[in-house]
Amino acid sequence: MNKTFQMIHEYWLKKGFKEEDLVDMESTTVDLSVLIMEYAHRKQKRENGEDYAEHPTRVLKNYRKLINIGVLGDKKMDQDLLEECGVPFLGVQEVCLLHDVLEDTPLSMENLEEIFDACGYKDYFNHWVRTPLSFITHDKSVPYEEYIMICAKHPVSALVKMMDLQDNLRVVDLVKMDEKNYERAKRYLSYFYVLNQFYRYLENADKYRKEMKHRREIGE
Repeated sequence: MNKTFQMIHEYWLKKGFKEEDLVDMESTTVDLSVLIMEYAHRKQKRENGEDYAEHPTRVLKNYRKLINIGVLGDKKMDQDLLEECGVPFLGVQEVCLLHDVLEDTPLSMENLEEIFDACGYKDYFNHWVRTPLSFITHDKSVPYEEYIMICAKHPVSALVKMMDLQDNLRVVDLVKMDEKNYERAKRYLSYFYVLNQFYRYLENADKYRKEMKHRREIGE
């Protein structure tokens, strides 16, 4: 077992998970991403004191709400129709969960690739996760406006960044509403608008949800 993967595995065993439960979670790319993300952010808190892992979890929930598959991803969906409507699916949930790991924790892209490889998902990681994850990882030497344009280069990084910005716009989670936070919220909303102009994800997701509703009504 890869050393980093072993550390993550042992962390969850110490948290009370059973071996068979971990093996089951490690058999899907989304659940594997949950295990990695919560381990990577385990010692981190947000400004308001909440566990940092709550943030990427909500980013994932934002995406699932957008495409109406339920918080647990357990509602009926049509991947072909979703992508036909212009909303990506493959790689999105994993990047939602991992989007801050490279930027804010010691784990590297190579660590992530090795972990996915250990679970039999190296090809999936390299094809669907690596590039958007690299684009959404903010190099702090790059101005934020330029960083947003980097996110816009890939449909998945653009979409996940929108879901990330939406969570960062949760003003009730702020510890105070001063001029600095007010101006930051306005900038975040403007970045959300810019990214949506590239891909029209809000409009495309609405089209998808309406078509799915229509299909349910006619019994397809």
